[in-house]
Amino acid sequence: MTPVTVIALAIATVIPLAVLLFIRSRNLYQTGSFSFALGSFAWGMIVFAFISFLNRSLIGAGILETLFVVQFFAPIMEELLKGALFIYLSRKINFTYFVDGAIYGFTAGIGFAVVENYQYILGYTDAALSIAIGRVISTNLIHASGTALVGIAFGLARFHKGAKRWGYILGGYAIAMALHVIFNNLVTRVSSGLLLLYAAAVGLFATVVIYRLIKSGLKQARAWIEEKLGAADRVTTSESKMVGRIQDAKELLAPLVELFGEQQAAKIQRFLLIQARLGIHRKNLDKFQDPAMIKETQEEMAKLREEMDGIRRDVGTYSMMTLRGIFPPDEGPLWGALEGTIASRMQEPRPAGGGLWGALGAATTRPPAAPNDPAEPSGE
Repeated sequence: MTPVTVIALAIATVIPLAVLLFIRSRNLYQTGSFSFALGSFAWGMIVFAFISFLNRSLIGAGILETLFVVQFFAPIMEELLKGALFIYLSRKINFTYFVDGAIYGFTAGIGFAVVENYQYILGYTDAALSIAIGRVISTNLIHASGTALVGIAFGLARFHKGAKRWGYILGGYAIAMALHVIFNNLVTRVSSGLLLLYAAAVGLFATVVIYRLIKSGLKQARAWIEEKLGAADRVTTSESKMVGRIQDAKELLAPLVELFGEQQAAKIQRFLLIQARLGIHRKNLDKFQDPAMIKETQEEMAKLREEMDGIRRDVGTYSMMTLRGIFPPDEGPLWGALEGTIASRMQEPRPAGGGLWGALGAATTRPPAAPNDPAEPSGE
């Protein structure tokens, strides 16, 4: 194996994984499961092995022509089988909301793409470097984005039954397949010197769409947390405010790092992430129609509350008071009303020297009245 081939293999591995890590890092609430992510990556690799065998068999037997397989059969079957992962995952509690579906799908697509990269690089070693660079900025992104779209569709479908559920699933599959078919037809039909630019543009566009959808999901999750997180889960107002600013956790927890150290601050960050997940799960309870999913969600919430209470005891009262001091709770209704009344009264115009001492001062400084001054009694 030549040094160029080794470099090409490294590019075909490191860059897709770096993109995957970036996408995973967008999930600010750290929902989902790392073991499920690893399983998704492995599933993508397994699907590649099966599809590769199937394509060779069909072409070798003369059942399908190579060009038809590349342009239509392969992209449709690849998206169908990669997305089949969600038949299992969407029923699991670690599939919290559609952002998890996007990340699991993106991971499965990268798993597929990395192994496919190896096949092309090792099959065409004379052009190994150009193949590696071209694929990581185009084809790899299509594989990842297509399966992410299917994951998002399953994430939305899990709150529904019947026609609406199937509408989401089939719609997600249709978009993913269409994207992949269009891309494969582009790279096999266009012979312009700008082909790589076109392919990269499509791949980057698809990735940006997934990124924007993830941001939309995070915004929705934040609204759910603000709506649902509270006393029912033993969460204070101050803690709820901190959870709402979890994207600024590093900045907000900086005082705690200085006071208590990084290890203690890490526990507090975990504490806040658990609260975020509780808020999302509580909203899911309102939306689920499947009794089994409702029961599993309630059980998961009980575990999270137990873990949260354990961390609260572990970090101690002083640490928790410091945390709550970052966002002091709102004043109670009585003091809030009193404060408002005082403020409004202070803005009202008042005569100089008002009040008791002002009245006494006015009485002592008033000039003597004239004999028939009606302001004073005549004494008659």
